[in-house]
Amino acid sequence: MTRASLRRLLQPRSIAFIGGRHAELALRQSRAIGYDGAVWPVNPKRESLGGIACYPSIAALPEAPDAALVAVPAAPTVDVVRELNDAGAGGAVCFATGFAEVGGQGLHLQQALREAAGDMALVGPNCTGLLNYLDGAALWPDEQGGERCSRGAAILSQSGNVAINLTMQERSLPLSYVISLGNQAGLGIADYIEGLLEDPRVTAIGLYLEQLHDVPAFASAARQALEKGVPLVVLKLGASESGARSVMSHTSALAGSDALYQALFERSGVVRVDSPASLLETLKLFTVSGIPAGRRLISLSCSGGEAALVGDVVEARSLPLEFPQPDAARAARLSELLRVPAAAVANPFDYNTAHWGDAAALEPAFAESLEAVDMGLLLLDYPRAGRGDPAAWEASEQAFIAASRGRNQVAAIASTLAESLPAPVRERLVAAGIAPLQGLSEALTALAAAGDYGARRPALLAEPAAPPLPAAPLTAEGRLLNEAEGKACLAGYGLSVPESRVVPASEVVATAEALGGPLVLKAVHPALAHKTEAGAVALNLRTKDEVAEALAAMRDRLAGGPASDAAFLVERMVEDSVAEVILGLQVSPPFGPSLLLGSGGILAELVGDSVSLLLPTSQAAVREALARLKVSRLLNGWRGRPAGDVEALVQAAMALARFAEAEADRLLECDINPLLVRPEGQGAVAADVLLRLGS
Repeated sequence: MTRASLRRLLQPRSIAFIGGRHAELALRQSRAIGYDGAVWPVNPKRESLGGIACYPSIAALPEAPDAALVAVPAAPTVDVVRELNDAGAGGAVCFATGFAEVGGQGLHLQQALREAAGDMALVGPNCTGLLNYLDGAALWPDEQGGERCSRGAAILSQSGNVAINLTMQERSLPLSYVISLGNQAGLGIADYIEGLLEDPRVTAIGLYLEQLHDVPAFASAARQALEKGVPLVVLKLGASESGARSVMSHTSALAGSDALYQALFERSGVVRVDSPASLLETLKLFTVSGIPAGRRLISLSCSGGEAALVGDVVEARSLPLEFPQPDAARAARLSELLRVPAAAVANPFDYNTAHWGDAAALEPAFAESLEAVDMGLLLLDYPRAGRGDPAAWEASEQAFIAASRGRNQVAAIASTLAESLPAPVRERLVAAGIAPLQGLSEALTALAAAGDYGARRPALLAEPAAPPLPAAPLTAEGRLLNEAEGKACLAGYGLSVPESRVVPASEVVATAEALGGPLVLKAVHPALAHKTEAGAVALNLRTKDEVAEALAAMRDRLAGGPASDAAFLVERMVEDSVAEVILGLQVSPPFGPSLLLGSGGILAELVGDSVSLLLPTSQAAVREALARLKVSRLLNGWRGRPAGDVEALVQAAMALARFAEAEADRLLECDINPLLVRPEGQGAVAADVLLRLGS
């Protein structure tokens, strides 16, 4: 596929509609949204489609079409696509099912389709097609509910039915393109993103995503979007964990597929939302109002109950919004303008009803409120049509529009109920550059997403673009190194480990006397992935008698089992740790190696306090990830306890990252659990290591 062929497909000057009933429906949809390019129906068995005379074949067309809708059964689709490619067409949308999604022969048919397409841009198969509302082109053999626009958000969907549903939205979101991806035999998600980024009329790109097939390509496309300031907003399905993964390590249990998608989105500057409504509202905010500079929001409402509700929703959803409180001077000015006590001036702000319906009085108050924030929000739920005079609501609306005019801010008017913002109001707001947001939860989600994107984008752009390390899946089970081998391996990359010796049972007591207490005694054997559960760990041994008793008890527990011939690790014990942290590595196609950080110890999986980072990573990214963990409160000195050596923890994480990059071709999984973080300036020590490598 060439970039020129994709451009011809997305913005066609001519379209061939090939097939019968479905081709005719697509032709009618193009007419419905005002396509004025050349339209060429192709069907050797019909005289016309939609009142336009049919051509008997592709060869009979006046010239090679920029785009073609192929709406014939699966097997003939391959031949038609080959003819289009030979004729020099730009691209084709393949509507038919019966390809890779059915398996078996369908897989071979899809490969044949891919080969037949050659350099053409190929959409599908098994897809609903492509809508271009900017130019009126509909390669879309189904119903759709969109309208022409001059600029707007694009939507890519891995579900055809969801794509149809999203075109039916009644939220005043201008849509530039809607594309149903189908099986992605030709074009992948990254291709579409890069193609859409070439159209300056595209304001943001939404993705309804089930799975990525090429993570490095997606990361590259996302970086281009970040650089151009075209936000990517993703609704990722399948948050439950699935797919093949190893089960030896805590990392494997914690860093599931959704955690890795989250890591990819965070490092790529991709906005993630959790519902179709939030997807549409967030795209609308970016499209109508733009990108805010940061997370600071002023919320305005004439009701104390609404103001409290804003705070509750933000807290309940843990939204990254900031509500800066007015300083004394601003509070005094607002108090005078609105005739409220200065003590009542707060954010979220209940400006009460003293000036309800008085636009002239509200405008200066709103303007004062909008100082020193990145985003302004006014809550307004309009009365139902015919159930009241909306003049008072319109006064607040106009006052807010006037107060927002000329400011380099994002401004929105939101209704707490989605249905309480009528279409005429939404149209007025869009024309004024004010985002009409429907539903309080969705509105605040959109504002939080936009504010977070605006705040994080400069730092993300400052980081050099580094695609994730490619996945190198290994089919072999590999070899589990014993703990001493694993520690020695990682120590070579800068990880700090305790002084220790590996000896047979007969030398344990003498070795313990030579090292001096307190000590840890562990059995080491390939069969002991989790030594605590096997009773193969003894802590805080201070005398040779305690060592001998622990050794005897441990040998009894292991007798008769696969680890009965285990050797023993005698190790100095770290007594002054501030916190226990887990560091881990996992290789999970299609993501490649990832680094996990979280609360460690025996409760690592139960607590579930973890963050994953794709590799390569940076010290800044590690610090940011650590700050999001609950264990960070211990690291920063919880309730008078000493602070931990966070810098040593960061360096330990980077040592593990260096190891992963160097050994990516044979790394299977790794746990450092716990990593004992000592008081500030004292370091961080790997108390236990599980490392499995392929050949």
